[in-house]
Amino acid sequence: MSVEKSPDSMNKRHYAFGMLPLTLSVSGWVNVAGLGWQVIQLMLALTLFMFSGNAMANNREPQQIALVGTWTHIPDAPAVQKPAFPSEGLYRLRVNVDGTLTLLNVIKMKSPSWIVKSRDGRFAYVTNEEDAGTVTALAIDDAGSVRVLNTVSSAGQQPTHATLSPDGKFLFVANYSVAKGGAGVTVLPIRSDGTLGERVQHYPFIPGSGIVQGRQEGGHAHSTTFSRDGQYLYAADLGGDKLHAYRYRPDNAQPLQADTSRDVGFAPGAGPRHMVFSPEGEYAYVITEMAGEIEAFAVSDHRLTRQGKVKLNGGLDSAEEKSGGAIILSPSGRYLIATHRGTDNHLLVFKIGRDGLPGVPTRYEVGGIEPRALAFDADGNRLYVTNVFTNSVTLFDFDDETGELQARGEAATISTPTDIKFFN
Repeated sequence: MSVEKSPDSMNKRHYAFGMLPLTLSVSGWVNVAGLGWQVIQLMLALTLFMFSGNAMANNREPQQIALVGTWTHIPDAPAVQKPAFPSEGLYRLRVNVDGTLTLLNVIKMKSPSWIVKSRDGRFAYVTNEEDAGTVTALAIDDAGSVRVLNTVSSAGQQPTHATLSPDGKFLFVANYSVAKGGAGVTVLPIRSDGTLGERVQHYPFIPGSGIVQGRQEGGHAHSTTFSRDGQYLYAADLGGDKLHAYRYRPDNAQPLQADTSRDVGFAPGAGPRHMVFSPEGEYAYVITEMAGEIEAFAVSDHRLTRQGKVKLNGGLDSAEEKSGGAIILSPSGRYLIATHRGTDNHLLVFKIGRDGLPGVPTRYEVGGIEPRALAFDADGNRLYVTNVFTNSVTLFDFDDETGELQARGEAATISTPTDIKFFN
């Protein structure tokens, strides 16, 4: 069977996209040559829509997911705390285009207070800050769904912080321990499937400086931080007013070797809390909780030499008016960002000078009480703050060229949020 059409009608009705004939006249197939031009246009439009839709779906960026850790018990808190709004565990939220967070689901567990993200983002490790301390391993798929892998003992009480070795072989857990005797650093191996093994090493923190009553009767490990080259681990001992230094030997079954010659002492009652290194590793910054200061150090051969310090609270001296919290670097490493708590809840942004010292800070109202943790989203343009005692995560736009913050209000309402991390 054949269908004859004049060249003129072929040009007008059945050629499109160059020389592709639209007339289908093959035995056994539907002949659409008799369809009207409007129908063919509609069919073409639908086909193009489907192709473009598939292309857009294939090129769409992965959805960004936030995990927010919490305390599932109600700690000592000011009157603004809402005990009728209990936390249930680890909160999984979608990051919206405007930066706000929408709850997707809750992974129920006890007090997942600190979250550690693996380098490839496929796993996370959560400290469960309870009397019988544990650590939970999580798997995170491409869609941002979370699956619990396993839970092991932290070999201490109230694990409050942890960090991964740069090679991903071990997790180093800081057990704070309110009671004397349960504090210290525990080393947990990480298996090839992302699960945690039982502890292979433990360094107890027993003596405290005893200066601040109720806070320093014993040692309190508050954080663990690697040097930029990955050769040394430093553990902040809030109760003992000290940084403990350890040589990292990844091929050993017990990978840490204490190096007391590189320990760093602090003023009595200062309470070192968290630590960060500059991008090249030549400077280190430690925030002290009770002194409410940031101390700057030059780093050479993994030895820390004190360079100076800055106050976080503008010179106020009472214990209630000074309480250092979180400390992080901006994505470019040019700015140091910290939180101050107590009766003076603020964000502080310091530009780091060529000499490595923080400059005069710009202070911002944090929009909540007890800002415990800070984190940038994956793009580095938005800063999130977890405010424990006002059950809120607040959001700021950040300009890494100028160091300026712009408050955007509340991103989410979550009971006792203690940490936040982002996953693509």
